[in-house]
Amino acid sequence: MRDEVGRTTLQLVKQNHVTIEKTLSSVNDRTVTLLDNYFFSDSKQYGFWTNIETLGQIREADDILERWSSDGTDYTLYMMNTAGKSTPFDLSYKTKGFKYFNKEIAEQPEWAERSLREGGGGTLHLLQAEGGAATVSFLRSILNPEKYDESIGFLVVTKVEVLLNRDIVSVQLPDHAGIYLFNDQNELLMKAGSQALQMTSIPKEAENQIDGYYFASEGGKKWLYAYSQRSAFNTRLVYKIPFESITGNQTVFQWMIMGISAIYLAFVLVFVLYLLRIIVKPLVRLVSITKIYEPGKKLDMDGKLLRSDEFGILYGAFLKMTTRLDNSIDENYVMKIKQKENELATLHSQITPHLLYNTLDSIYWYALDSGNTGVGDMVKDLSKLLRIGLSKGKSIITIAEEMEHVQAYSRLQMKRYPDTFEVYWDIDDSLKGYMTPKVILQPLVENAIFHSVSSMDGEGEIWIRVHRAVNEIHMTVEDNGFLPVDMERLEQIVNGNATDKGYGIRNVNQRIQLHFGEAYSLRYERREGGGIRAIINLPLQEQSV
Repeated sequence: MRDEVGRTTLQLVKQNHVTIEKTLSSVNDRTVTLLDNYFFSDSKQYGFWTNIETLGQIREADDILERWSSDGTDYTLYMMNTAGKSTPFDLSYKTKGFKYFNKEIAEQPEWAERSLREGGGGTLHLLQAEGGAATVSFLRSILNPEKYDESIGFLVVTKVEVLLNRDIVSVQLPDHAGIYLFNDQNELLMKAGSQALQMTSIPKEAENQIDGYYFASEGGKKWLYAYSQRSAFNTRLVYKIPFESITGNQTVFQWMIMGISAIYLAFVLVFVLYLLRIIVKPLVRLVSITKIYEPGKKLDMDGKLLRSDEFGILYGAFLKMTTRLDNSIDENYVMKIKQKENELATLHSQITPHLLYNTLDSIYWYALDSGNTGVGDMVKDLSKLLRIGLSKGKSIITIAEEMEHVQAYSRLQMKRYPDTFEVYWDIDDSLKGYMTPKVILQPLVENAIFHSVSSMDGEGEIWIRVHRAVNEIHMTVEDNGFLPVDMERLEQIVNGNATDKGYGIRNVNQRIQLHFGEAYSLRYERREGGGIRAIINLPLQEQSV
């Protein structure tokens, strides 16, 4: 708190000092304007001021200076009487207006010597006014317009405290505080505040610093000193404030804080008791229920805790959670039983294909023993067809297995429709190790047989090709059928927009996209020379080890 008070007071000192400096700058500007108008800008005026001798000239000069004294200050102009002018009366008794210096420069008053050292710059001093009272004065030596290193007089503005007093008194300080303004000669120019406080010189702690604050003990009391120095006119402003005037209400404030704290503590105790009753008790009950809860075991829950506030909602949510968990355990138990039943059914289903393969194998060898090789070959192809189609539940097989499957199917259909069509194969052997969804060529070959070449009396041709295309595998089935085909309708069937027909090819397209994404699919296009071509594009996916 001390430091905060010190910093705040220092800011107040700085602001007040800036205001004082602006007032001094205004006085400085007026003196510059006066000298410029009557000495430097007009040679006739310069001649007037340097040759005043008659009573009329003295009055004219006094009138000019009186007009410049309209702000409450007094303007006095001292001229060096180097020409030995003789005036009608002794001007040395005048307190303002125009005066002559008849003495040598070396014998001038101390303020004149200091003003000469400034070389035309303005300085602040404390001079004696009428009645012996001290007055704050602004001094400036008048330089010779024809020879700037020579001074021909002085312009003195007295009663500057009239202007400065407004700036100092405008600051409202606590009782028994004081404000002090010093010049560069450590001379107290003026003070404001308590008359009992005395400060005749700048405190030592403030002499070598531009601005700051400190606390000191004097006469059994603590004081706050805040000071600021401004370089424009070499002035220093010092505040002296009794520390107790700042902290005088602190004791009352402390008692007030203690009273408020006691009331607050009593309120907190009452509130804690309230929390224990309506918050802690339900929480303890909920924690105890949580500890004894076992999934699947019904709990005897207290319905009294189902309130409308947040804890009631929490309690109800816990009840719902236990109910859902119990139901989940029941459902999981039922699912495990069903899983066991499915596993048993799968084991039984595996017996049926095995029995079927063995039966077909027995028919095949019986046909060979009977000399009926055609029937034997058909049974062998049917066995391959079933074995690869089932493929032990796998959905992805090698292209070699897919080719074996569709070749077996083609041979069976060629025996069913003898001398009706021919099947030609163009297979890239390097691609047989790559993977493909199973049974995707058989539905395409089936469509080509039944919808295109089965009624062509031996002229039907089907081409099955597997080749590499950039970073893909292309599998094509094309025929030379002559019947017209609605390509738009065929595209709708493939994309699933028409579901009344074409289940086989729609199923092929869906399985390809489910395995590899929408970038891969089945599409149809017309074939030059008649017929259509079905094209499947697949990724280059090798068989995993």
